[in-house]
Amino acid sequence: MHEIYLINPAENAPGYFGLEVLGAWTGVNATAIADLATPTVAAFAPDNWKVTICEERLDPVDYSHPARYVGITGKVTQQARMIELAAEFRRRGKTVLIGGSYASLSPDTLREHCDILVIGEIEELAGELFEDLASGQYRPVYQGGKPALIDSPVPRWDLYPLERTWSAQVQTSRGCPFDCEFCDVIQYLGRKQRWKEPEQITSELDILRDRGVRSVFFADDNLTVMRRRTRALLERLLDWNERRPDDRMAFATQVSIDISRDHDILALMRNSGFETLFVGIETPNEQSLAEAGKRQNLRHDMIAQVETIVQHGMMVYGGIIVGFDQDGFDIFERQFDFIQSMPLPLITPGVLVAPETTPLYARMLKEGRLTEGADHSASLVSTNIIPASMSREQLRSGMTWLLNRLFAPGHFMSRLERYVSLSGERKASRGQVLFTGPAALLARELVKRGGAEYGLVKAFDRAFANRPDLVGSLTTIFVLYCQARHMLEVQGLWHPDLAHLERPLP
Repeated sequence: MHEIYLINPAENAPGYFGLEVLGAWTGVNATAIADLATPTVAAFAPDNWKVTICEERLDPVDYSHPARYVGITGKVTQQARMIELAAEFRRRGKTVLIGGSYASLSPDTLREHCDILVIGEIEELAGELFEDLASGQYRPVYQGGKPALIDSPVPRWDLYPLERTWSAQVQTSRGCPFDCEFCDVIQYLGRKQRWKEPEQITSELDILRDRGVRSVFFADDNLTVMRRRTRALLERLLDWNERRPDDRMAFATQVSIDISRDHDILALMRNSGFETLFVGIETPNEQSLAEAGKRQNLRHDMIAQVETIVQHGMMVYGGIIVGFDQDGFDIFERQFDFIQSMPLPLITPGVLVAPETTPLYARMLKEGRLTEGADHSASLVSTNIIPASMSREQLRSGMTWLLNRLFAPGHFMSRLERYVSLSGERKASRGQVLFTGPAALLARELVKRGGAEYGLVKAFDRAFANRPDLVGSLTTIFVLYCQARHMLEVQGLWHPDLAHLERPLP
């Protein structure tokens, strides 16, 4: 019997999609979205292998684990912890493998920190890798290709602590046909989308439902980009969910804003169970969108597009970026006005960063505008780019002002109320309560922070009283608002007085 210990490390710092706030404010140990990498790798292990999974956001790493092999995965936001864990296990005589998106995109950064570097997707190389590990005759580097996803097995969710996650993950496709300058997805997964068959997907959902899961995030870079395939999948999901009308599963995923033009797709998404769509809205500055190659956002009224999605009964979670070359110091006020005009309570404002391997990184390198040495993934106001149209201090101070304005309770409440007033109806769930369990504990902590926070909690109460069918989204919005506040507080960026200023200080 061979043995491997698979670890998904903690993040370098709290992120918008984490639930670190639960531990910090209430002591509850939970995570927002289950890791997909470790259960997927575990599914490739032969029967004569024992696999243990550690989700470090939930459980401490067991440095005394008896496995000979330790596998570490992670994104750029986990880089520091990946390296730290690898060093400690190697010091203890373990053979360390590192793989995942960061290893694939920045292999030179991690090569010296592990015994085996796994680059790319694992489907085509898993058999050889596990055979080599079993014999002890392994290579220092394994390179995967772009496999057909029909070869991807059902993840080993039986090894993962799903009972402490708010949402599981299913991946139905890999790759994205768009060519945004700042995005590293196509460098990792390619521009040609590859898909799982609908029956593969519902087989995964069956297993998750049997494990008690009632919320799933489809970890696709763009679920709806190929419309014919999208319709076939949605029709299958609709049938799957309607077989148990009193025990439906809620879905979330990522799409591009152009989906707002296909009302039939939006209706299918809502009816099949989708409640939340993450959309890269980015900026109201069309010059910046053109510069970044974000063509799908150009020449359309993005405010109206977001409203259309919301009116179809789904919540939009908006990605927001500042710091493009075409962004002057006025971008912060423009972004605030733009965001406040939309039914968009949940947002992820961030400064433009150039990830390695992206066209943006190559351009910044050529122009001599890259900085070195700082961990930009751990700060909401930091970047590895020297700005073109403002100073670095202006970028930092403007972003700090914008964050405080957007997450000020009163301004957040305005977006919440607009979302509730425009949202299309959903199938109501009977007997649900808004502030219960961990959400109730968070509410008690939030109101301690002041009268404005108390007013925001009461606004959620009113929203639920008027729209009980939105209980799932209201809970998500509330918890992730608390997470955003926790992020700002941890990073020393929460300065409520800034929220009263009409514009950032120059």
